[in-house]
Amino acid sequence: MGFIEWFNTNVYSNCFTLITVILSGIISLIISAIYYYKGNRNNLKMSVIHPIIRLLDDAYSRKNYDRLSEIAKDYSARYLKKEEAERLNSLLLAYKEVSTYNDVTVNADILFSYFEYKLKKNGINPKPVPVEYEGEIVYSDYPPDVFYLTQDLEKFLKRCDPVFEPDECENMVASLYKQYCKDNYTSNNISYFDDYTLEEVLKKSEIRAKWDKKFDEAKTAKEQFLKLKIAK
Repeated sequence: MGFIEWFNTNVYSNCFTLITVILSGIISLIISAIYYYKGNRNNLKMSVIHPIIRLLDDAYSRKNYDRLSEIAKDYSARYLKKEEAERLNSLLLAYKEVSTYNDVTVNADILFSYFEYKLKKNGINPKPVPVEYEGEIVYSDYPPDVFYLTQDLEKFLKRCDPVFEPDECENMVASLYKQYCKDNYTSNNISYFDDYTLEEVLKKSEIRAKWDKKFDEAKTAKEQFLKLKIAK
């Protein structure tokens, strides 16, 4: 008796057996897939999500950004869902922007910008030095020694805190401005901080506004990441 004849003689029983075997195989595959998925997601939580959450409790720094980037490259990160991956990428980009922030350096940049602003207000060109290329003036630049002003401002700001010693810092910075103005531009007397106090200059600067925006974006990216179901 051939297989077909044998099958046909017990068609209902054999069909039931065949269907049972197929369903059993499918159910086994589904169960295996579920366990595989859960295992990968658990590894993702342990290797990527939880370490990132712990890092986000620390202050922003370049070192922490580097660690964050390394964690995001972990093998299990491939099991992130589309939305999760997008929020992690947004977090990395926003974190990178604020990871190099240094309050003293930023304040020094702001004060340099204010010095330039005061020169312009008094009819002085901050960049009077012509730079030539092949006999043609291509742009103008600061006098060479002015480039040291930012460094000197940083030294001053490390010695006195604008928040706790505003008057002392203001006098020190104004004195530095006068010296640089005399050595590189004019000996005419220019009044500094007569329009804005040192505190106002540091708070209202466009440079400060840009950094505030970066920190706001980093805060939002952090909050959006922590709202993910897998992060709870």
